[in-house]
Amino acid sequence: MKSIRRTLIVTLLAAFTLVMFIASLNGYLTSMNKAEGLLDDHLKQLAVALAQSHSVSSAVSEDYVLEFDDLQGPSEIAYQIIDSGRVIRRTSNAPREVWARSEPGFSYQNFGDFRWRVYVLEISEHIRAVVAERADVRFVVAETVVLQSIYPLLVWLPVLALLTWFIVTWGLRPLAHLSLWIGLKKDNDFTPIALEQTPKELKQIIESLNGLLGRLGGAFQREKQFGAVAAHELRTPISVAKVHIHNLRLSLQEEADLKALDYVEESVGRLQRVVQQMLDLSRTQPEVIQTRFDPVDLNAIVQKACIDLWSKFDQKSQNIEFHAAEALPKITGDGDLLGLLIENLLQNANRYTPRGGKICVETVCSSSGDAQVVVNDSGPGIAEDQREMVFNRFYRVHQDGQPDGVGLGLAIVGQIARLHRAHIDIGQSRAGGARFTVTFPSVGQN
Repeated sequence: MKSIRRTLIVTLLAAFTLVMFIASLNGYLTSMNKAEGLLDDHLKQLAVALAQSHSVSSAVSEDYVLEFDDLQGPSEIAYQIIDSGRVIRRTSNAPREVWARSEPGFSYQNFGDFRWRVYVLEISEHIRAVVAERADVRFVVAETVVLQSIYPLLVWLPVLALLTWFIVTWGLRPLAHLSLWIGLKKDNDFTPIALEQTPKELKQIIESLNGLLGRLGGAFQREKQFGAVAAHELRTPISVAKVHIHNLRLSLQEEADLKALDYVEESVGRLQRVVQQMLDLSRTQPEVIQTRFDPVDLNAIVQKACIDLWSKFDQKSQNIEFHAAEALPKITGDGDLLGLLIENLLQNANRYTPRGGKICVETVCSSSGDAQVVVNDSGPGIAEDQREMVFNRFYRVHQDGQPDGVGLGLAIVGQIARLHRAHIDIGQSRAGGARFTVTFPSVGQN
């Protein structure tokens, strides 16, 4: 069911059409029977008038002679005057012989390639008047009269459809208002929904939605509290542990002990990165973060991120280049979050690019006038069937000898990009590695 309104309109119109058809068919049959009775009454009146005319003619002439009159009359009406089994008077379109059935009353008989409705009136013991009307003409006349009363129903069917559409649309207005109210709520707005003059059919739905919003608000608040507690309870002990490791290193002399301490320090550093990424992921969720977008210098943000991470590239003897576009379109955004986005892209390139590899970062203006940040590396690249999944939480590219990580860096990149209405494309760089292209809408489109 794609549309309740469309379903209701189609269903109601189908029901109306069916009812109108049945009513019209019943009215047609009833009206045809009524018309048949009226036409039969007309034949009776003609027969009575013919009988009176014959009686007057007989009274004028006492020497009444049985002769054929061959009178001209309407082609659809015929009559005979029968005396003692002989036709003494008739219209030109009536048979010369006595009708096949001349008992008093109505009957259908065939003559002259037509079927006739025949009425026989007994004038006296030996004289009868027979009046007949063509059945096809009777049917046409009756059907024309009946259809004239049915046609208006068919003509008004489009008006009924329009009226049905208006009534259904008007009746669904509260549902449309509820949908609009829900659509206008912000991601972090869990206040109850309150509509003026709520129909009783929607009260249960609104109560259920408000109950769901209340539960979501409670879960959201607990998540915020957990993030705040985790930021304090996890980062502080890790920092203290790193200080103790540094002090312990100064007191150790044996190479084996120093090597073991390197493992410990590496593990603590890895834990610190994981905790930081989890906190970054939590605080960059669109429904959690409170942002204020201002005009930003994208070139300056990218340059700062390259400088901050220079030591990491130097540790792996990697060559990093930055090419800034001179006339880069203005964008608006949160400078801190955009810096975090660039840092995670650079850290991802640093992690997957082998020692002595090359990383190239550039800002460009696209053909459509948007600002872009492009990060190329000489690593193993990303297969096409995995490019849509790398932005999922805890997803890691499956390949041999993959570096340390939990798969949160690109998830953070994806969240910040969605927050800035940016689009990320993953391709293959000229060096055979991965190419990340982040397209930001310009100020006029943001």
